[in-house]
Amino acid sequence: MGPIAGPRPEEDSAGPRSESLDALRGLAISAVIARHYFEFKYGMLGVDLFFVVSGFLIGGILLDSREQPGYFSSFYGRRAFRILPLYWLLLLIATPDHWGYYLFFLQAVPWLQFSYPMTEPTFVSWTLAIEEQFYLILPLLIWSLPREWLVRVLWCGVLIAPVCRWLFHAHLPDLSWEFLLPCRLDELFGGVLLACFVRGHCRSPPVWAALACAPMLCDLTYAAAFGPFSFLGISAFACGVIVWAGINVQKTVLLKPFIWPGRRCYALYLFHLIVLNIFLSLDFGAWSGLIALPIVCVLAEISWRAIESPLIDYAKRRFARVRPVARPACCRCDTRKPANAEASRA
Repeated sequence: MGPIAGPRPEEDSAGPRSESLDALRGLAISAVIARHYFEFKYGMLGVDLFFVVSGFLIGGILLDSREQPGYFSSFYGRRAFRILPLYWLLLLIATPDHWGYYLFFLQAVPWLQFSYPMTEPTFVSWTLAIEEQFYLILPLLIWSLPREWLVRVLWCGVLIAPVCRWLFHAHLPDLSWEFLLPCRLDELFGGVLLACFVRGHCRSPPVWAALACAPMLCDLTYAAAFGPFSFLGISAFACGVIVWAGINVQKTVLLKPFIWPGRRCYALYLFHLIVLNIFLSLDFGAWSGLIALPIVCVLAEISWRAIESPLIDYAKRRFARVRPVARPACCRCDTRKPANAEASRA
């Protein structure tokens, strides 16, 4: 069973809830759970979709608030209330080894050279580690760089990621490099670039588009010989297209079934392996996933109503800030303050 990541918890920091983004995350968490519960072999694509959606949403939140007071304190305060409570609850339940690594989101360090059981409940936290490292970088980039330079740096990250994957695989084949942030930058930064694009912050020249496509095409040929993780560039591009389509398609019959799991995806992600392992240990065999699914859905609903939603609302009041003023579309490219964009609260 290959490494599978999980959803990224986002919040409504800059605008109204977007049901289309909720549905995209619902689609992603459904793929991940189907992978673990029912051996759905394409479930790893949910990982890539999560990272692209996260880059798009977090990038949009930061772009919309870059010139507001309390830029850093508001962002990190809301992130802490969104992520840490359930994460700490997971650690208390699972009691992993190397607690120090987990507390500082460095759990990938002992995994790089030592195999880690992918069915362990805390295995899912590797995506949280990547996201937390991403949160240390992106706010500073958006706050400090002019718009043109920000776009260039983001493109560099997109281009560097496939190169990092090739180098790690070629020279350190025993290293679990899929847990490292540099190898995932094309997905995360690609989402941020999409957030810039929909706000009119960038009109990418053909040369940059060609440079971005080159490593992705190399990924396509490299994957045939060296396995699925070298395929991430193509997957990141495809997920970017899915996100772009999703944010431009409002309420549809196809998206509606995924809105509920999308809003509760964080708890679904963190606890689905714990519930599955309980039934596997009770020798339910192939029926374990089918039995565990409704139970983890009930737990996610309880978590959403009793823990997540109240904490999100409290954080919004505690770290309140003025929303950016919407501007006409014709003015979006001529001002540093972007129009208010869709954001979503998980």
